[in-house]
Amino acid sequence: MPLPDQNEPQGVAPALERQVALVFAPLDKRALGVALGFTVAVVLLAATVASRVLDPGGRFPIELLGQFFFGYNRTISGALIGAFWGFVTGFCWGWFLAFARNFVLAVWLMIMRVRNDVASSRVFLDHI
Repeated sequence: MPLPDQNEPQGVAPALERQVALVFAPLDKRALGVALGFTVAVVLLAATVASRVLDPGGRFPIELLGQFFFGYNRTISGALIGAFWGFVTGFCWGWFLAFARNFVLAVWLMIMRVRNDVASSRVFLDHI
């Protein structure tokens, strides 16, 4: 463990450590998945309803989403099916994004700790 800097005021370190801990805290995969899933479901439902209300002739080809979401069409029941598939898709993406961010952050922090340990032991060995 490196020695504390003698020039740094003692009251600053704990507050800074708390802020750094919040920045590097892992994301909750389930929470991000639910949030992104809910958002995608609402956007897909709103887009379908807006398409039915604002474009009754069907000039905007929103029914092509049925190629990706089984059972989706421009009807109200199709919009609910699309909202379900939007939630599932958004949940998967949110979970994966949180997992990937947590993984990359953990690897990066491990590399930084190893570099710091090597640097501090090198200084120690220079003084022997």
